[in-house]
This record gives sequence, structure tokens and C-alpha cells, in this order.
Amino acid sequence: MTPADDARAAQLAPPFKPLPQKGPDVTVERRADGSVLVRSNHPPGEGPRSIGHLLAEKAAQHPDRPYILQREPGHGPWRGVTYGEAKRTADGIAQWLLDAGLTGGDVVMVLSGNSLEHGLLMLGCYTAGVPIAPISPAYSLMSMDHAKLKHCFGVLRPKVVFAQDSQMFARAVEALKSLDPALKFVTVDGGGGTIPFSELAGTTPRASVAEALDRVGHGAVAKYLFTSGSTGMPKGVPQTHGMFAGVIAGQEGLRDEPVDPDLVPLSLEWMPWSHISAGNIGFNGALWGGATLYLDEGKPLPGMFETTIKNLYEVSPMVFGSAPIAFAMLAEAMERDAALRRSFFKNLRYMGYGGATLSDDVYERMQALAITETGFRIPLTTMYGATETQGITVVHWPTERVGLIGLPLPGITLKLVPNGTKFEVRVKGPTVTSGYHNDPEKTAQAFDEEGFYGLGDAARFLDPDKPELGL
Repeated sequence: MTPADDARAAQLAPPFKPLPQKGPDVTVERRADGSVLVRSNHPPGEGPRSIGHLLAEKAAQHPDRPYILQREPGHGPWRGVTYGEAKRTADGIAQWLLDAGLTGGDVVMVLSGNSLEHGLLMLGCYTAGVPIAPISPAYSLMSMDHAKLKHCFGVLRPKVVFAQDSQMFARAVEALKSLDPALKFVTVDGGGGTIPFSELAGTTPRASVAEALDRVGHGAVAKYLFTSGSTGMPKGVPQTHGMFAGVIAGQEGLRDEPVDPDLVPLSLEWMPWSHISAGNIGFNGALWGGATLYLDEGKPLPGMFETTIKNLYEVSPMVFGSAPIAFAMLAEAMERDAALRRSFFKNLRYMGYGGATLSDDVYERMQALAITETGFRIPLTTMYGATETQGITVVHWPTERVGLIGLPLPGITLKLVPNGTKFEVRVKGPTVTSGYHNDPEKTAQAFDEEGFYGLGDAARFLDPDKPELGL
């Protein structure tokens, strides 16, 4: 479709639900060498000093609001913590870490996926100023030789390792014990000689916790995430609190409505915390917004997406983000089930996808369902980025097109370098990492002479004469 086709389609279709974000407004600087710099004209908003400070602020504002919830086994009732309970538990975990001698130079490695305990451990690490490193559970559960697990261990040399279940992760625990017999292992059940999670959570916090949090600022490393390892061994990427704050500030710069202190957004999250989308942007964004975060144990796979559908009968999210395949499966389910459709669209303001392009067919089916249920089309956004950069561009305006990556977040500068008929994407800004952990050679290769990180992706303007239409 051309922009003219988009305009004609927009005139015929029902309007979009209002998207409370500012429209596209960019400055484009075209250089003599053919490269192009693109910046948002919207200034960044306010971001937190650190995620630990943000938790303390939200817990003080609404201590009794439900925060992180997870079902009991067998699709049982929801269990979880309020904001106040999360803060008290995070403080206890932080004290345990400090008592164990951990500092900002140490690491807590997580072998298992999303869980209530994993989330609380993450908040405890942020409070203590001790980096956490969630890695793909597949490295522990699917590998026979644990090569990638051992590689990640060698890069980080953690002092503490957490796994949800001692029996499920027994082989991985033994593999790491062989590398460092002094490692401390923590599990929820405390089996196999591991430390029970309740010991950490039940520690009484002392003044040293507040002192540790006071030392945490934008430059402190909050976590380490690993690249996918699809073209070699995964690379460890430091993620600072400043990088987290840069994404939040950029998104706040696009906000086009005042904050409603009484609004409690509901969020349903299945995407893994070992990636930036859910582990950083989603997790931190939910905390920033004072949301109630429901952990979805479903996945967009045959036999597992049914769990997501069951949860959507009870949880009506304000924003729903997922991979394109999940939207295809969801559309098929809602086409058969009016009750599911009603629940899904009840509070929905907009949807977001990432990781791949959404097909026109799935987009049109989702919009047909939205129109049937609400009378409106639902804005569909997407954010583009990488482990090294967090989110750097976003589609923050209603559009009929799929496949856009949008425009830079406020505070971000894109450098587009000519590469055939497209541009190579490079980026500089507060969300970008300083380099790879303990790998100066790969760090030097990743940045150009002006300090822009090269993502290795290609992009082009939808219309070179109208850059505000996006990339």
C-alpha cells in the first residue's frame, strides 16, 4: 500500500481508539557523506533514579495495591504480593545479599523463567545494588553439555545462583558446582542442599539496605543480559539503571495525557525476562505505571496457548504486547469465542508486537474483531531495539501499516548510514550500553568512530520526503 492508499483506507474505516501519545515530530540532518541523523523533537520526560528507588516510591504511594501475581500450580487461584509486600520482601533479600558479602561487582545468576520469586529476587538485587543475570532456561534444561550455561557462568562468575525448582534444575546445578564448589544455590523448595528462597525473603532488613540503595544511580549496573547466541556464544551486555531510566523517560516524553493516580493498569506477561522486551521494558514499565502484573505461564505454542486464553477470561489488559504468532493464535480463538473477545477488548487501549513483522492478514483480522466489539480500531504499536540498546524507536501514532519500526524515542539519535537502497542503523543515547562485559575487542568493534552502536540491521524511510511517516 502507498501512503495515498493508507489515506483512502482511513477515510472508509472506523476511527482508531484515541492513543494518548504525541504524534511524530522529528529533526532530520542529512550529511554530505550520505548519512542521516534522526532525532525526536519531543524532549524526554522524567525517569527514575533507579528501579530500586522506583519500587520504594510506588510502595509508599499505594502499599496495598496488588503488584505481581502468579497462579498456583495446575491453573489454580492467583497468589502474589502487594506493592508494600514486594518492598518488604525485596529489602529482606537485599539484606541477605549484603550479609553474604555481595556488592555491585558481583552477580546473581537466574537459571529459571518468570515467576513471583524471580521477580522479587530481581527487585531485591536492584535494592542492594547487586546485578542480576537472568539467562535462558533452555541453557539449563534443553542442553546436554550445558555449553552456553557454562559460557555465561565464565563471563560473569556469579556468587549466587537461583533456580525455581531444585529437582528440575539439578543437572544444571551440578554442572555449575563442578566449576565453583563455593557457589551458593537458592531454590524455592530448598531441596538438594540448596538454600530455600524463604530464608532470603525472611531476612530482617537493617540500615545497610537503605545505605546500599542510596549508592545506586544511573551508572550502576542493574543486570546482565545475554545476546541470543545465534551466531556464536552469547555476549554479556551490562544493563544500567540509566539505560532503564532512559527508556522510561523517552516514553514519558511521548505521553499526551496527565497521569491518573487512581488508574490501575492490568498487564498479562508471558515473554521471558531473559530478554529486554519483557525483562526490562515491560517489567520496569509496569512498575512505573503502578500496574498489577499477572504472570502468564502460557506460550504461543500448540497445547500451551490455551493457558493464555484462560487467563484472558479473567485479566483484561490495558495494553497487550506479544509476538506476531500470538496475535495469529489469539485472533483465531476470538473469532470462535465472543466471551473471550469481550474480555480481551474490555480495557484495551492499544496493542504492541515485536520480534518480527505482523502480517497484513492478522492485522486485519484483529481490527475486524476490535470493530465488532468496540466500534473502533485499536492502535497497534511496535518498538525496535536490541539487548545492547533497549528500545530505541517506536510507532507512537495510529497507522494502518504494519512493518514500521517508527521513529526515535525522545533522547535517542539514530544514525542511518547508506547501504545499497537502504540504511544501516546505528544509535547513540542514554539507553545504549557501554560495551560487552569483559570483552574489549568486541566492544571496540561494536561502535563507530562517533560512538554510535551499530545494530547490523537495515531500514529505510517509508517516504524519504516525509520522514515523519516513519522508518
